[in-house]
Amino acid sequence: MGNDVWAVKWRNWKVHLKEQDNILSETMDYGMPRIYNLYKDPGETQNVLFPETWVPKAALGQLGAHVASLRQEPPIRPGTPDPYEPSQ
Repeated sequence: MGNDVWAVKWRNWKVHLKEQDNILSETMDYGMPRIYNLYKDPGETQNVLFPETWVPKAALGQLGAHVASLRQEPPIRPGTPDPYEPSQ
């Protein structure tokens, strides 16, 4: 959201680093991530960090690749004329 990473989805897992109950509520920043098994809990109500402590390492590995891709191909800035023509 914006420049912040709030969550990462990997396979049937979702790892939250931040959450918000609704648009008007306070943002909760987590020192330890919250993990949800989307197959068993699609409403994301049951944090299963313990015993699933292996999930963050597996899921967050893809975050580095995402950051690298953004350095190579930066997001289109707001207000850019349409149609967008890359600088290459």
